[in-house]
Amino acid sequence: THCPGSEALPVYDDYRDMLRNEELDGVVVQSPHTVHYEQINAALNKGLHVLAEKPMTCTIRHAKALIKKAEEKKRILMISYQRHFEPTFRYMRQVIARGALGEVQFVQAIQAQEWLRATRGTWRQQLALSGGGQLNDSGSHLVDIVMWVTGMKVKEVVARNDNFNTEVDINSTLAMIFENGALGSMSIIGNAPSWYEDHSIFGSKGALYLRQGLGLTHQDAVGRPVNVRLPKYNKNPDSNFIEVMLGKGEPETPPECGLRVIEVTEAAWKSAAAGGKPVRVP
Repeated sequence: THCPGSEALPVYDDYRDMLRNEELDGVVVQSPHTVHYEQINAALNKGLHVLAEKPMTCTIRHAKALIKKAEEKKRILMISYQRHFEPTFRYMRQVIARGALGEVQFVQAIQAQEWLRATRGTWRQQLALSGGGQLNDSGSHLVDIVMWVTGMKVKEVVARNDNFNTEVDINSTLAMIFENGALGSMSIIGNAPSWYEDHSIFGSKGALYLRQGLGLTHQDAVGRPVNVRLPKYNKNPDSNFIEVMLGKGEPETPPECGLRVIEVTEAAWKSAAAGGKPVRVP
């Protein structure tokens, strides 16, 4: 990626040298997943605001420690979950929040990518650097958006993984129970020929369907189409981060989103390792 004017900026081989030598307001962490904790923690200790790529951390313990540190240092910690800013997902969240879908009863989400092929030979398939496979990588977006859109927290997970003879999970299937009693299923497919994504949310008063290539469909309780008017919104994680640092906005992707994601991800890993045993989410 090229940023105009960046030629004059210093380049460091070690982020610790940068933190020592530069006067900064904030940093963006876009490194391999397992070093996120170390780098975010160092930046917060330096008194800097942080925008971190997903996943925030690869363990629940580290996520909770960073949230506590950010609170102690009175610094901003945000996660780059860009879907929070996309009009389709904002519409879905607003419909559910105002009760137009009734009580959410079932959630289904699928994410398919050529992840196995595209990441072969990279750090993403090295467990020591990635912390996990597609579920912990692009799948992090899927786990996050399901909970953010519905406003529901997962209570229990039953999962199975297939590593395809690699160090990390490639395909994952999750069956979930939410705290309100709703059921859900999530499929992460890393050996697909190309990208595909699908979301369905069923409530007592209607349903929402987001299909790749077909857009968003909203139906009422008897299947009649509801006119979809997407909200106008042109922000993103970067602009929101700058706004919040300047005191002109509120964080749309707070660290609690990252904590909820790793809680579900850890539960899924534990369940899969135990042969599909149900695991409670903390």
